[in-house]
Amino acid sequence: MKNTDELRILADEPRLQSLFLLLFRHDGYFTSMQLAEELGVISRTIKSDILLLKQIFYTEEVFITSKPSKGYQLEVMNKETENKIKQFFQIYPSISSESEFDHRVRYIIRRLLSSEEAVKEEDIQTEIAVSYSLNREMQEVKKMLTKYDLSLKTRPHYGMYIEGASFKKIMLTVRMYRYFDKSINHDFGIIAYNQLFYCDELEKSAIRKTFYETIIQSRIVFSDINAERFIVYLLYFRNQTLQKNSLQLSLPTIDFDYRASEEYELIVELLQKLKIKFSGFEFTKEIIQFLTYVAVFSTDLYRFIDCSKENYNTLISFAEEIRNFILKGVSEYLQIDIFDDYTCLKDLLKIMIPISLKIKLGVSDSIDLRYKDFKNEGTQSLIRYYSSLVYQDFFQVYHYSFSKREQQLIFSTILGVINRITLSHRKLRLAIIAIDGRLATQPLKFNLQHYFSEFIERIETKVLYELETLENQQFDYYLCSDYGKKLNITCEPIFFIEEEMNEFKYMDSLKHIFFQSYDYDKKLPQIKLKNVERNDKSELNELTSTTFVQNNSVQVQFNLHHEKEDFIIFHINDADVEEKKYYIDVKTQIAGDKQKLKMLVNIIDQIMTDPLKLDAVNEEENISYSHFLVD
Repeated sequence: MKNTDELRILADEPRLQSLFLLLFRHDGYFTSMQLAEELGVISRTIKSDILLLKQIFYTEEVFITSKPSKGYQLEVMNKETENKIKQFFQIYPSISSESEFDHRVRYIIRRLLSSEEAVKEEDIQTEIAVSYSLNREMQEVKKMLTKYDLSLKTRPHYGMYIEGASFKKIMLTVRMYRYFDKSINHDFGIIAYNQLFYCDELEKSAIRKTFYETIIQSRIVFSDINAERFIVYLLYFRNQTLQKNSLQLSLPTIDFDYRASEEYELIVELLQKLKIKFSGFEFTKEIIQFLTYVAVFSTDLYRFIDCSKENYNTLISFAEEIRNFILKGVSEYLQIDIFDDYTCLKDLLKIMIPISLKIKLGVSDSIDLRYKDFKNEGTQSLIRYYSSLVYQDFFQVYHYSFSKREQQLIFSTILGVINRITLSHRKLRLAIIAIDGRLATQPLKFNLQHYFSEFIERIETKVLYELETLENQQFDYYLCSDYGKKLNITCEPIFFIEEEMNEFKYMDSLKHIFFQSYDYDKKLPQIKLKNVERNDKSELNELTSTTFVQNNSVQVQFNLHHEKEDFIIFHINDADVEEKKYYIDVKTQIAGDKQKLKMLVNIIDQIMTDPLKLDAVNEEENISYSHFLVD
C-alpha cells in the first residue's frame, strides 16, 4: 500500500469502514451471518459490501479471502501496511466499530441522560439526520434501561425522559462513556454529555497518577479497564461538586457493611490525597459509599484469601448462594457433578462477589468494552449452549442479566472443569510387519516409542509368516509398509505406512491409531449418516424446531439424558445450494460420566471448528470419531 487512497474511500462510507475494521481487528474468519449480526444488517448486504471491499483492496498487500463454511478474512501481508492502516484509523482504540444502529441507540441514551429537560423524538431525528421513525432504536434503549431498573417515560407534547434512582442513571451514564483508553477528552456530539467528564489534560494525568500511586500501595488491584472506569467516575463526581450540584443518589439500604471493606479504606485515602492537590474532591458520605460500591465491582479478586467474610461480610454468603445456583444448574444440564472441582468453587466465588453486590443494588452493570469483545461462540459450543441456559435460569430467579464479559468469565470457569478432566486410555499392543526385514522397521519402531510411549503396552516386530502360522497372536493394530498393500495380508486392523517419511510425518500419520486408545467409539454412540433429499425433510422437522447450536454449515441438537443413544448426521442433498448443510442429532446418557462428556465436547468442538470434515464422511461406511480428532 504505497498510499492511503483505498483507506480514504472508506471515510465516506461508514458501513464499509465498519466492515473493514471488523475484519482487520479479527484474527481468523468471519461468516456473513456473524458480520451481519455485528453490524445490524442482513447477510445479503454483507456479501454485497464484501464485493465492494474486494474491488477496493485488490492488491498484493491487502486483500480479502473467502472459504466455504468459514467465511471471510482480511489478509494484510506485511507489518508496514498494518501499521499504516492503524495510523490512518488512529487504532487503538479511537475508532469505534459499532454499527450505525448501535451508534444511534447510544446517542439517544447519552442525550436523555445528559438533558435536564424532556427530549422530543423529532429533535433527536434532526440531530442525527434521519427522517424515519426511531421505534427500533427506542426498543433497544428501553432494553438497556431495564438492566439498570430505569424506565423511559413519554408525555405528549413534552417529550421523553428517564425515570429511576439517580445512582442508577449515573452508572448508565458512565457505561455509555465507553472509551477507557487514557486518550484525550472525547467528543460524543452532545455538549452537555461531554461536559460531565471534562477535565484539563494535564490535571487529568495528575489525578490518574495519584490514583495509581494510591492503589499500588494498597492490597486492592483493579484491571486496567476498571481503573480507567473508576477515574471516569471521579471526574463525573468532581464536576458535579465544582458546579455545586446537590446530588441525592437514592442509594438503597442493603445488608452490607461497606466501611469494613478494604475498598472503603482505599477510597478514603485516595480522596484525602486528591483534596490536598486538587479542588472539587470534597465528596459527601453518600458519594464515598457509592464509590466504595464501584470499587467492589472493580476489584480483581485473583487471590482466594481476599474473599473473606471480614472484608465482604454478608456479600460472601450471598455470593456462595448464587455460585451454588450456577453450579447446580450446570451440573443438571451437563449431567455431571461439578461441585467436586475445588478450583471452580473458588474461581466462581470470586466472580460472584461483585455480582452479589450489584444484585443487592438492583443493577446489571458492566464495563462496556466498546465492541463485542467476547464473541467466541464458535468454540466449545456444547458448554456455551448449556451455560446460556443457566444464565436464563439465573435471570428468572435473581433478575440479573450477565454481561458479555461476565458470561465469558463464568464460561471460562466452567470450561476449566471440563479441561481438568483427564481422559483415561488403554495401552495398545502393536505389531510391525517386517516384510523387508526387521532392520528396515527400526526407524518406525523408534518414532513410535519416542512420541507415543504412553499409549503403547508393547511393540513386536514380526514377519508375515510368523503372524499367519503362530496362534494366539493378539494385537490391537498391525503396521506395515506401503508395499504391503500389494500383498494379501489378512491381519486386522492394519495401517500402512508410507515409505521415506520423516519423523514429523510419522507423528501426524500415526495420530489416528493412538486416538483409538481413548475408545471414543466405544464410549459414544455409533455415528450414523442419513442423506435427506431436498424435497423430503420430514425427518428434520423435530430437529429444526428445537433449540440447538449452529454455524453456517452445521446445526446440532443435544440431549444428554436420553435412554436411546444416537449420533446421527443428516446431510441435505440439494444440488442448487453451493454450500452444504448438516444437521446433527445427539442423544446420549451421560449419567455422571465425566470422561464421556469431555469426549462429546471435544467431538462437537472439532466439528463446529472444521465443518469441512463432514464432507468426507459421505463415502465412509463405518465412521470413527478419530476422523474428526485428527488433522
